[in-house]
Amino acid sequence: MRRDLDALRTRLADARGSMTILTTGVLVVVLMVIGVGTAITGVQLERNGLQHAADSAALAAAQAVDPARLYTAGEGAAIHRSSARAAAEDHLRDYPHETTSTEAIQLADISVDADGTVHVVITARTHPPLAGWFTRGTGTAIPLTVEGEARAR
Repeated sequence: MRRDLDALRTRLADARGSMTILTTGVLVVVLMVIGVGTAITGVQLERNGLQHAADSAALAAAQAVDPARLYTAGEGAAIHRSSARAAAEDHLRDYPHETTSTEAIQLADISVDADGTVHVVITARTHPPLAGWFTRGTGTAIPLTVEGEARAR
């Protein structure tokens, strides 16, 4: 029994490699947290850029007044859904998307309320930083959907 206790004490006292394993494990966890945080931040920044594009497209659509409805006495706004869609698509096509990780940006839906408020829904797919090589290689991407609205007065 005494010999077993001495052997156990000797083993516990000789823990030279334990700190290296512990330090390596903690370093891997810290780097993974930094990588996930960077990916989440990158996706959020791409979403913010897409939100700016949706707001801008909604404003362009809200300014697309249908001349045939402008001077007629009728109910509703002078903005027609088809002219609003055409203006939003033209604006979205010319909008300077300063990104290399967001793709398939398209106008998903547009609606015009009776008071002239235009709602624009834009969808896209993005590849997060530090993991874009994986999402591009597997053909997966993170879907983004944003809605912008504007009203002509």
